[in-house]
Amino acid sequence: LSAAIKSRLHDAITVFGRFLRQAGCRIGTGEVMSAIEASSKINLSNREDFRHALKACFITNYKMIPLFDQLFDLYWRNPDRIENVSDILRKLHESRLNQAELASMKDQVKELYNKRVEGFKENNNNNKDSEKKQFDVFLYSPQEILRKKRFDTYTNEEYEEAKKFISLWKWKFGERKLRRLKKGRTPYRLNIRDTIRKNIFPAQNFIELDWKDRKTKQRPLVVLTDISGSMDHYSRILLHFIFTLHSINKHLEAFTFGTRLSRITYYLRKKDANDALELINESVKDWSGGTKIGETLETFNRIWARRVLSGGAVVLIISDGWDTGNIELLTKETDRLHRSCHRLIWLNPNLGY
Repeated sequence: LSAAIKSRLHDAITVFGRFLRQAGCRIGTGEVMSAIEASSKINLSNREDFRHALKACFITNYKMIPLFDQLFDLYWRNPDRIENVSDILRKLHESRLNQAELASMKDQVKELYNKRVEGFKENNNNNKDSEKKQFDVFLYSPQEILRKKRFDTYTNEEYEEAKKFISLWKWKFGERKLRRLKKGRTPYRLNIRDTIRKNIFPAQNFIELDWKDRKTKQRPLVVLTDISGSMDHYSRILLHFIFTLHSINKHLEAFTFGTRLSRITYYLRKKDANDALELINESVKDWSGGTKIGETLETFNRIWARRVLSGGAVVLIISDGWDTGNIELLTKETDRLHRSCHRLIWLNPNLGY
């Protein structure tokens, strides 16, 4: 074939790939390039060879084969006059998306209305003399107020509301990939056993491949909480926060520090948060005292780091940074801890105000 004919054929295959994508097939640039390369390896005078070459490159789901055959016959009769059909498919796809988006918006509005106006019922009495009562529905969210309010200004009721909010929140932890494999859809490694089993008696004219992907596991979380005098206003809610995280992620280690380091992971195994906090209060001896962050980090790195930082752990330090100890030691031990863990996060509650 001449260069001009090849160029036009490549353009036609590219447009056909876009045509299939508008019809719902998952086709990207890689599939189009594979189809163009396959067309150069076959005899183009044989229509069936050309059909099967494009089918092998474009179709990965056997359920799309009937659709491919119909669109192939429709397109390759005259590719130059296919623009009207392509516009129709695109408009149909856009109309489906708009209808789905509109239905979703209606459901959200209806759900919001039912939540906020629950309990109010319309009075259908036809008495003209009765006074009409108007209700102002305010979209009030106590959680938004608690997010912007200082912990030291919380009332007892607001503390309970904050605890409930922490318990109901969906906490997500980082994951790490393991060397072990599982069945998956991502083409990471071929699952030879399942591929052979499925294709002993094939029901289609191409091989269906099965794949394996790497397993994932939650990263361990290590929390070091400052309980010195400057953090006294935050201690109650932060310990409840740690208790909630431990109930979700069992690979959590918790420590408190002021002038000494205390491990409290054992007490978090209690079913009730109040019982756990009572035991922590009895066991920890340096409440509302001074702060020696450098010395406590040195103790952690020397005694606990190798025990609890395996598996790419994430370390969370909750402290305002007010230190009465050795600053050079703090810098040294923080750098050492940063090199030992996957990620080091320092959370300062005072920075939000």
